Amino acid sequence: MNRLKLSIVFFLTLAGIAYGNFAVKPYLLDVTKDSAVVAFHLNEPSSAKVRVFGGDNVKEFDSVGKSKSHFIKVTGLKEGSIYDYQVICDQGATQTAEGDSSFQIKTAPLEGKSFTFAVYGDPRPGDTQTSRTHKEVIDQIMCHEPAFCLILGDMVDDGSKSELWENFFQVESELLRRAAAYTVMGDNDYVNNRGLYANYFPKLTKGYYRFEWGGVQFFALRAWDTRGQQPRAEIDSESEQIRWLESVLAKEEVQKAPFRVVFLHDPVYISRGQSSETLRRIWAPIFQKYKVDVVFASWHLYERSSYEGVTYIISGGGGAELIWMNKDPAFASQAEARRNHFCRVDVDSDTMTIRAIATDGTVLDDMTLTPKSQTAETTRHMKQSFNQLRKEILINKQTDGPELTLYLFSYDCAYCRKLLKHDLPRAAKKNNVALRVFYFDFGIEGTYEVFLNTEAEFNRRGVDVPAIFIGQNVLGGEAEIGSKLDKEIALFHNNPRQYIEQAIVPFRQAHDTLAIAEGRFNALTFFMVAGAGLLDGINPCAFTTIIFLISYLSLVGVSRRQMFYTGGTFTLAVFFTYFAIGLAFFDALKLILRNQVIMVVVNSLLLLVVVILGVFSAIDFARCVKGNVKDITLQLPDFLKEGIRGRIRYFARNKVAIIGASFGLGVVIAGMELACTGQVYIPIVTMIAEPSLRIRAVSYLLFYNIAFILPLVVVFLLAAFGVTSESMGNIFRRHIAAVKMAFVVLFTIMALTIIYNLRWL
Repeated sequence: MNRLKLSIVFFLTLAGIAYGNFAVKPYLLDVTKDSAVVAFHLNEPSSAKVRVFGGDNVKEFDSVGKSKSHFIKVTGLKEGSIYDYQVICDQGATQTAEGDSSFQIKTAPLEGKSFTFAVYGDPRPGDTQTSRTHKEVIDQIMCHEPAFCLILGDMVDDGSKSELWENFFQVESELLRRAAAYTVMGDNDYVNNRGLYANYFPKLTKGYYRFEWGGVQFFALRAWDTRGQQPRAEIDSESEQIRWLESVLAKEEVQKAPFRVVFLHDPVYISRGQSSETLRRIWAPIFQKYKVDVVFASWHLYERSSYEGVTYIISGGGGAELIWMNKDPAFASQAEARRNHFCRVDVDSDTMTIRAIATDGTVLDDMTLTPKSQTAETTRHMKQSFNQLRKEILINKQTDGPELTLYLFSYDCAYCRKLLKHDLPRAAKKNNVALRVFYFDFGIEGTYEVFLNTEAEFNRRGVDVPAIFIGQNVLGGEAEIGSKLDKEIALFHNNPRQYIEQAIVPFRQAHDTLAIAEGRFNALTFFMVAGAGLLDGINPCAFTTIIFLISYLSLVGVSRRQMFYTGGTFTLAVFFTYFAIGLAFFDALKLILRNQVIMVVVNSLLLLVVVILGVFSAIDFARCVKGNVKDITLQLPDFLKEGIRGRIRYFARNKVAIIGASFGLGVVIAGMELACTGQVYIPIVTMIAEPSLRIRAVSYLLFYNIAFILPLVVVFLLAAFGVTSESMGNIFRRHIAAVKMAFVVLFTIMALTIIYNLRWL
């Protein structure tokens, strides 16, 4: 027992030595997406350094010489990330404990990511002459883990006394070592310009500044005693502060931000306290003009009001005595409370929810703001499009593992059906995770705009389709999806929490998709359009159909002219269908033609025909090898051939019937193969709706479709001339076995292609 007591005393002594030289333990200032300032103050001058731990990497940042006060900037951080840090002074004589995760930096996230911050004012003891209430407020705030804190001034009773500042930081230490402090000064901090506030918060030397967090714009203003001692030159309309405020608020990036937040000490409007006529007359119109969403100020209570579209919140229950004056009928409030409290603010791209929370956790008031900017309206429209266009699929939902969300953009193609029905379920089971897939079909109007916006949110351009947006990454095209999807899901499985924290959540920020689409369209040339059309036109299903048509017509003895009628009509139907769909004339037809039942029926019939032809060709090949050329199956018996010829001749006399049948077949085949179109086709048809680009877009569409049917025309001509020319007939007779074997291979490949399509329908 004595040894245990001695050990405890020994470790406590070491801890006392380690922390003993800190007058103010480390706290965070000026945290951005990639940097932070670690501040601390010592009893004696000393050199110091900050170690930052990020995974397996450790970075060190040294102070400049010896000093009592240190403000060490750490850089090279990653947005939306968490880092532990350690402060070491005087070669370890004074330091924070290594591995103490309460010393933590949370960097600012990218725009659109959710975050939480705290707001409170007047945390000084005041007439209570105790820090007990202040500590209760801080303890409650820590339960909510804010990313940072807005402290609205009057932090101490007398800002000229360093011991009061040290007491303030002693209460706040566990919070501010992990949640950055953004402060404004109050009159008690200023103390007739004798305050030491700038020793601890350097930005208060000037007193007004701006910062950004997750796209939200914050403005700290110097308004410490606008009712009395503060010079008019600091607060009137011609003051440097107000000129700065107007110039910054007017900037495009500020006006496009989802929210604009102002915080200061003196209230602009209050019904149970003292507000400033100067602020109401000069500052309030500026807040209204530049679409400020909320103004936080301090007085010894909680109150919420709204004037000219701006929300004003008084949050001064941080520790000092509560003051409840008679209500001024000139100022109406929507909510008020005489309780010690703080405000918790939760932000995402289209809402800001503010809750006043008492020291016992009671919610005194809550309200939600929505963005005022045009960009925010566009964001809401984008989110509506997302909700309307998405198809939500939950894969491996029975697992007890974590759930990963991904976003798939594609046509309704065979590969994508395989991806949804086989590849993703296999990967989910392999890694014991659930996959929530939001699927978007390019065949549905509006999907391309959502795709472009998602590309922009992931900071990518020109992604191949099909495309998967997952975590922070984008997988574009079949090859990249095939090689990287499993690895990405495994990465999530290994550390789900970190993966989700760092993941990009799309559809929270609207981008100018029209400008992006125009840029992509303007980058096209006729050569690019022609090349894309030729590649997209390699259409096995259409090739199979036209070869079958020509072979069948040749088999029954139809003339070359009739073959050209049939094949030409089929080819024109493919051209017309793609061109018409591109002009958005046949949206309903597009959906009908890609109906799953129709696709199954047509593919099944084609498979039956191809299998029969393949079997007969194999039998013929075997007979040719044995020398029985006269017995080949596909010649058909003379009586059957004559009977079929008679019916074909009868049918051929009715040109409307034969053209109609060929045209209808071409339309169906083209509709089934819409997934063959690539990324050139989509920008073209999108720009047809824009009057200034319509002529050029229609020209591109026409040129694309001509190139698209060229491979089909080549196959058609080769088939037609091949089965009707005498020279080809002689070659056929001399090498009949090889020709039959070639047909076996061709029909086998066609059959396998159709089976692959059918499997994933």
